[in-house]
Amino acid sequence: MGGGGCTFSEGEEYVGNDIKVVEQVAAKDACCALCASLSACKFFTYDKRQKRCSMKSENAPDTSRPNPDCTSGFIGSNPPAPRPPAEVNVAVIDRAVSTTEEAYACWNLDTSRNRQFFDRNLSQADPLGAQLARQAAALGSANQAGYSILRFGGTGNDYLTYAVGGAECPPQSEYNECLNTTWWANTLAFTRAAKAKMVFGLSLNTGHDRRAGRGLLQFPQVWNSSNARALLQWTIKQGSDDLLFGFELGNEQNSKYSGATIARNFAILHNLTVELWPDKTRRPRLIGPDPHSFKQDGVEAPLIDWMEDFMRTAKELEVPIYAVTHHEYIEVDSTSFTSPNKLDVTKVIAVAVNASVASILPGVQAWAGEVGPHNGGSPPCDHTTMRWANFGDSLWYADAMAAKARHGYGAFCRQDYIGADYGLVDCSTGTPLPDFWTALVWGTTMGSTVLDASVQTPHSTAIRAYAHCAAHHKGAVTVLLINLASVAVNVSLTLPGASDSQLEFHLEQVASSSVLYNATGLLGTKVSLNGQLLQLEGDGKVPSLQGMQSLKTDVVHLAAESVAFVTLSNHHFAAC
Repeated sequence: MGGGGCTFSEGEEYVGNDIKVVEQVAAKDACCALCASLSACKFFTYDKRQKRCSMKSENAPDTSRPNPDCTSGFIGSNPPAPRPPAEVNVAVIDRAVSTTEEAYACWNLDTSRNRQFFDRNLSQADPLGAQLARQAAALGSANQAGYSILRFGGTGNDYLTYAVGGAECPPQSEYNECLNTTWWANTLAFTRAAKAKMVFGLSLNTGHDRRAGRGLLQFPQVWNSSNARALLQWTIKQGSDDLLFGFELGNEQNSKYSGATIARNFAILHNLTVELWPDKTRRPRLIGPDPHSFKQDGVEAPLIDWMEDFMRTAKELEVPIYAVTHHEYIEVDSTSFTSPNKLDVTKVIAVAVNASVASILPGVQAWAGEVGPHNGGSPPCDHTTMRWANFGDSLWYADAMAAKARHGYGAFCRQDYIGADYGLVDCSTGTPLPDFWTALVWGTTMGSTVLDASVQTPHSTAIRAYAHCAAHHKGAVTVLLINLASVAVNVSLTLPGASDSQLEFHLEQVASSSVLYNATGLLGTKVSLNGQLLQLEGDGKVPSLQGMQSLKTDVVHLAAESVAFVTLSNHHFAAC
């Protein structure tokens, strides 16, 4: 980063798209400042030999060439998408590169106080609780599995005491919460009504260390499972344990415990599940270690090392880990919704994590256990910002889900379903937000087999392309296309064989504001499907999604800054 808030690339010249050229500029920092002062300027090239600053509107490394006399750059740290060619080709090969859970697009219920979990009634007798379950059930029904995976976790989860089996609840505070059987029964009933299976993040109950004061915290190294055992026994007695997909243990505890210590606690958990579920076919899976957190810097060696410490110890102790999870927040916002560089961070992390897992626990999935556009510092539920509850966020969400699936991940757990200002649904009204609809279209169209897809046309980093075997349509293929550019593009699809049917689902921004937030376009909280505003029906039901039949197969008109899911039939892919 240089003066004026620019990122520089030495020895590179950006070609074309000049909006202003200034001579006799002293240095690259001055060129950066000139660009920053001009609203239309996004990129620049500084020629140090000529002392010339060329300011540009829509250029990027897509159209660059080496030049030792030049330094090029862009405003900020996340360059917007460059203008792609008007015609772009995408190829899909009949080859499976990965397989996901059939309920890939999962979502989280965060039990933290600042996510209003303990202020929100999930009872199915409560109108909002019933509405939230009805909307979630649409996500579950859409998935190839017929259910969603609901991850019950969050920071507050590690400070929960379960009020069962004689356990006494401490006085309520920021780091003391009590989950009684009524609240737990409501959560289980919500899970069932939502057509979901739960990954239950069991509490390490480390809150008592904070109760002693804010000095040096001595976290217990050996997990006392008695409180969890009592709650799980109660759940089994109620006949609700069929809702438990699996267990996590501890949330973001990598700053308190070593990876090996967490693995040893997972061994205690494994023994507990064997005790409570002697029938292996009914036994919930073990999922972890759930560390915090890959961020905007991408791959962080200490975090990878910590996860590998966990995996090696779990392997030595013969703990059957079903999926290795981590948290990830690369901090996407209005400055980076359309930045290929920013979105590529998700892929870089995925490649590194998947390689690490495969090297130690071959055959075990990597999971994005808690992934969101923003981490921490969120306001309580209000509508003054809605920074990540907008359509621009869906460009990141669709791309991140697809990138993780393409690089070996089994599930993508979106943080979170409801709470703060970045949920799938609004924090107060429960109204579905753009990412809810994106998840619904994903479940409707994208199956669990991931295919090899790539953009073939040079200088087209603004176009993202992925492909899966289609959900619910044997032999069909769904291609996911994302246009980060501010111009429309025609995409031609190259697939083996010929399509006789093409069903398109175009998600696009809306030019009118909503009652939730007075913003439009990428910052608006509305989204349209094939030109029709997506919203609940009059009785509160989620509408069935209707694809648009294309008149011309293997060609897609992709609107500016939009997402499209395109299902093509009769290609008869062997992989599908």
